[in-house]
Amino acid sequence: MRLTLSAIFILISCMVYAQHPDWKGGWITNTEDTTATKAPYFRKTFKLKTNVASATAYVAGVGYHIVYVNGKPVTDAVLEQAYTRYDKRLLYKVYDVTALLSKSNTNTQSIAAELGNGWYNIQSHAVWGFQNAPWRKTPRMLLDLVVKYTDGTSETIATDDSWKCATGPSQFNCLYSGEIYDARQEVPGWNTPAFNDSRWANALKTSSPGGKLHEQIMPSIKVIRRIKPVSVKKLGNGRYLFDMGQNFAGVATLNVSGKAGTKVTMYYGEVLKDGELDMKHNTEHMRSMPGELRFQTDVYYLKGGGKETFTPRFVYHGFQYVQVETDKPLVLDIRSLEGLFYSTAFEEAGHFTSSDIMVNKLYAAARQSYRSNFLSIPTDCPQREKNGWTADAHISTEVGLWNYKAADGYRKWLDDVSDAQLPSGSMPGIAPSNGWGYDQPGTEEHTFGPAWGSALSYVTWYMYLYNGDTALVKKHYDAIKKYTDVVAKQAQGYLFKWGLDDWMSLVKTPTTFTSTAYFYTDAILVAKMARVLGNKADEATYNKLADSIRTSFNRTFFDPVSGHYKDSTMTALSAAVFHELASPAAATTAASQLAAKVQRSNYHADFGVMGTKYVLPVLSEHGYADIAFRMLTDTGYAGWGHWIANGATTLFEDWPGELSHNHIFFGDYCAWFYKTLAGIRPDEQAPGFKHFFLQPAFVKKLNFVKADYESRYGLIKSEWRRNGKSIRLSFEVPAGTMATLRLPAGTISENSRRATAYDKAFEIELKAGKHSFDFSAK
Repeated sequence: MRLTLSAIFILISCMVYAQHPDWKGGWITNTEDTTATKAPYFRKTFKLKTNVASATAYVAGVGYHIVYVNGKPVTDAVLEQAYTRYDKRLLYKVYDVTALLSKSNTNTQSIAAELGNGWYNIQSHAVWGFQNAPWRKTPRMLLDLVVKYTDGTSETIATDDSWKCATGPSQFNCLYSGEIYDARQEVPGWNTPAFNDSRWANALKTSSPGGKLHEQIMPSIKVIRRIKPVSVKKLGNGRYLFDMGQNFAGVATLNVSGKAGTKVTMYYGEVLKDGELDMKHNTEHMRSMPGELRFQTDVYYLKGGGKETFTPRFVYHGFQYVQVETDKPLVLDIRSLEGLFYSTAFEEAGHFTSSDIMVNKLYAAARQSYRSNFLSIPTDCPQREKNGWTADAHISTEVGLWNYKAADGYRKWLDDVSDAQLPSGSMPGIAPSNGWGYDQPGTEEHTFGPAWGSALSYVTWYMYLYNGDTALVKKHYDAIKKYTDVVAKQAQGYLFKWGLDDWMSLVKTPTTFTSTAYFYTDAILVAKMARVLGNKADEATYNKLADSIRTSFNRTFFDPVSGHYKDSTMTALSAAVFHELASPAAATTAASQLAAKVQRSNYHADFGVMGTKYVLPVLSEHGYADIAFRMLTDTGYAGWGHWIANGATTLFEDWPGELSHNHIFFGDYCAWFYKTLAGIRPDEQAPGFKHFFLQPAFVKKLNFVKADYESRYGLIKSEWRRNGKSIRLSFEVPAGTMATLRLPAGTISENSRRATAYDKAFEIELKAGKHSFDFSAK
């Protein structure tokens, strides 16, 4: 029997989300008091019946869990398991622990776990109100250890009230603030078989968080890089300032020796003030109550007696600097601290480099920002918020898909977005959502509009375009259509008049302009997805809706007499073209206006998060790639190059650099590197790069560009180099695919054959294999 591509994806999807078939365990906790601050320990001992063939642990421990078998951790992952809306969807992890069991069936075995709060039991206060989340309860765990024996029998060691529980050194942990760890309270050997737990209490049977259980298929969070400080400075009075040399998400490991009870406080941050850590920077959303741990702070109490190492287990921060303060004399040096960069452990998918140092630094900064902002969900920033802002996510999705094999991460997050949809069809500005962030017209704080609410549509479409994921289109189609219908009902005369405008722009573009542009594309995407699924009726309906939106938009914003759009901000000019609301003639005029405006502004940006997705592509698509390139790399204020020239290693939230210094939503230029400078472009008529286009832009300031991308069919390569007035093109097309090379007017010679002159742009089909061309522009 032959399966269609769509059927294969549906089958894989069903396999991926198959549940552990027969849970034996029940949910356990140590208390129902959500104000209890100490991280709980759980343990169970058992003996094996005979020789073991395999042993698998199925674990749902929320908010975070660290599991041990015979005293050894079952994984090197951190911050397990992935964050979801726990009362709707729960993920569990599967660990092969066969090698951790003792080979002798006469030996006592142990399985143990420590639980942290994570997002499940936020205990500090912030403007988003996660301390009041509807799912909030104490940490709890469901675990089945399934042991299969060589004689064909099996048994399950499962969580119940026979498990023992206690607390240990972790006195407090909260994602928004930090962790307090008292090493004097450590319990040596607590997770090993020989430990005497007779004085421990029995675990409490408790309720499930409520969500349906699914296996976590997306990669875990891991330490992706260890970072040494570049300097340490003594500030006096037991205070030291460590500079990590780069901004990233994670924690710092402390290596120290001193007297028992010595308190070491580690303050994390991004900005200095008067030579010390700026303690107020980026804290405006915190609502600290008396006695609460400060934002981004870890505290360690020494046990004494020699060298000690402390690594926070249940938190992460966003930082470049760590200010360490001690209440008793300690000697610290540059070896006393090491940074651990945390990120979802996606494999790499693509790489890009060029002859320009600034471009390469911008590329590295975008990747660093992206990695810092995908820790089980795509986030806005790793310090004050850690929220899954929907516009941030969909605007940066292509950055992720070009550089990393992030598809399973987006599949998981699309479930989070779908879970957040209200019965009415409305979507929030963040996902997962605790009930905060839904559109409420007239309430500024909750008015996000289609630019944010369209994440389900956009990310699903990108997943189809880059991975050919038809099953995902089918899975989310009804929800996407429902949301588009809600927007249509709220629109007035096919114009959507509220929502956030071009966030963080220096010059305001009318909200109706940007919101209606996203509304139009929502309708177009529903029509395209309907075509993919063979639903001709819906395709016609939503194409008609799109036509009505486009007509109303141009009637309102376009002046047919002058041939110009009435609003001439960089965002407005580029949005009309990017969203294909402009006619071909109007698009040409708008792009010309945009290029002139950029030049008049000395190549500085006036746009915000929306414009960052539009401006560079619109310029380059209409013949202004050199202007786009200069704008990107210019070091004057305001612009990307200005950040890098002033020492940034990640991207900022705002052009002045007053807010977060690690945001990804200004980073779409990184996708532009692949699509425009290297010219690798997906084809929506043959998704997943079954067929693709090669259309590089030969920017005059560049001498070479080189990129590769691991598509589902194999490695795609694109490279061009200048040699005097000629350009050597080199491409690699994977087996089973074809590419179309598109080049401007000029002269080309293929594989050293006789040169042929072309007066117009031309196309040539490339079959699988390696290809090279020499091209001389006129």
